[in-house]
Amino acid sequence: MAKRDYYEVLGVPRSATTDEIKTSYRRLARQHHPDVNAGDVKAAEEKFKEVSEAYEVLVDPEKRRRYDQMGFGGVESDFGPGGFSWQNFTHRADLEDLLGGTDFLEQLLRQGFIGGSFSTGRERGGMGQSFRGGDIEVAIRLPLSAAVTGAEPELTVPTTDPCGSCQGTGAKDGTELETCPQCDGRGQIRRTTSRGYTQMITVSECPTCHGTGRRIKVPCPVCKGRGTVRQIRHLRVTVPPGMEDGSVLRLAGQGGAAPPGGKPGDLFVQVTLEPDPRLRREGKDAYTEATVPLPVVLFGGEVRVPTVTGEAVLKIPAGTQPEAQFRLRGEGFPTFRGTSRGDEIVLVHVELPKHLSSHQRDLLREALGSESATTARARGGLFGRRS
Repeated sequence: MAKRDYYEVLGVPRSATTDEIKTSYRRLARQHHPDVNAGDVKAAEEKFKEVSEAYEVLVDPEKRRRYDQMGFGGVESDFGPGGFSWQNFTHRADLEDLLGGTDFLEQLLRQGFIGGSFSTGRERGGMGQSFRGGDIEVAIRLPLSAAVTGAEPELTVPTTDPCGSCQGTGAKDGTELETCPQCDGRGQIRRTTSRGYTQMITVSECPTCHGTGRRIKVPCPVCKGRGTVRQIRHLRVTVPPGMEDGSVLRLAGQGGAAPPGGKPGDLFVQVTLEPDPRLRREGKDAYTEATVPLPVVLFGGEVRVPTVTGEAVLKIPAGTQPEAQFRLRGEGFPTFRGTSRGDEIVLVHVELPKHLSSHQRDLLREALGSESATTARARGGLFGRRS
């Protein structure tokens, strides 16, 4: 099924304010939450996920700007190759405000709101997803041609990975765990506060087990109970065509491993494009200069000029004037994840000969319609004054 425009999904115009986007999401989230659509839970889950993806993009000014400029391609790198998932939803703190009401929020907490669907919450300890691994930032340098061809460099990234000895649990052999005594395995602490005739119920992550519902009984001797170990990871990253110098790619889930019960952080790759002294980039177009011998501009011919990916042949018609500009179609840069390319603009300089014999000068004057040297001398010299 083709993706729908995010503005269409939320039912708001492209000029909608942030408050209008939040209001629309609040209404649609209530309407499509699975708990109020028991007749067709699967369809409700998909609809709820669709409106949440649209909200994730449009409520974020930077993501919205890229989406407005480049469509879905502008935000693909935020979600990873599999597209949007609940791990990409960064506005979970907004749920209480957006969905309104303690009862409705507690339904979400009981559901767990994790992974790619609405689970029972026992699978990962309810609120354990709030624990997250650290993000990693690396920088790579690529030739300017990578902006056209793309690239797949291999990175060496110092990071933390789940401990293989305990499968990331932090417990010896991955089995020396016990039910958390503070939350009785629920992963949540529920507190009730009375204010007059009103009862307020708050649900928070268990501070003992960090929402996992389980506590380490015997720590893993390899990772000392952390659940993670330091590693050097070799990772091949795909840099798509159209990248600008200084652009940043986000690889979701490729960052540092999280403590038990959490999810890994993200890897951010900053791309620096090496400048080419022969070329200048302005948006989609490339600019260069070529110095052409005088006979070529007089009689026509061909010269080779540098391009982003190599060289191209530029045809020079006879009679070309100095500082003329020529356009090489499709030799510029593509847009991000686009297919069409801009052009290359070539500024032509004329190379004049530095040394000419007297005979060559006479021939040139004659060809250009000037008087010959002999005639000039008969009139009193080349620079003499006429009587």
